[in-house]
Amino acid sequence: MDDDTYRAMLKEVAGVESAKDLSASKALAVLAHLQRRGFKVTSAKAGSSRPLDQEETSKKIRALWLFLHDLGGVRNPSEAALGAYVKRITGVEALQWINHRQAQTLIESLKKWAMRFLPAAVAKLQQDVNAAGCTEEVKVEMARLLSLISRGAFDPMHAAWEFMTDHLNHSKEKS
Repeated sequence: MDDDTYRAMLKEVAGVESAKDLSASKALAVLAHLQRRGFKVTSAKAGSSRPLDQEETSKKIRALWLFLHDLGGVRNPSEAALGAYVKRITGVEALQWINHRQAQTLIESLKKWAMRFLPAAVAKLQQDVNAAGCTEEVKVEMARLLSLISRGAFDPMHAAWEFMTDHLNHSKEKS
């Protein structure tokens, strides 16, 4: 795929012009888009014969890992680094081989890890959104999301992060 086609696809699917601007969820959307068009996902490790696991729980674990990278919690977002984390937490060599209980343990540990960074990230995003100016609709939705995060749970905090990140990305596109 040439560079112009690639950037047009990123703009269409994720609303960004560069992969560096992709959030974890947008990166997964781009990956799904490419897979629907016949691209095969393989490990980035040269000579590796083990493809990425495509189970929903594995995709969620990978998305959380990439989200932690977006937050600054993970320095190395590679599949190899994720594999090392999987082995440290579960004792299992590969994400493909974990069972349901181990997958849930990984998901919950990644969520707890993210919650060390997420409140500060959401507070910063809130300041950025307010500074950028927003419509009454956006203010109402932000207030709703922020009222939900007072419980300190991951899911509403992540929803607030995604909403504000998307709003800021769209604001940048307009300017």
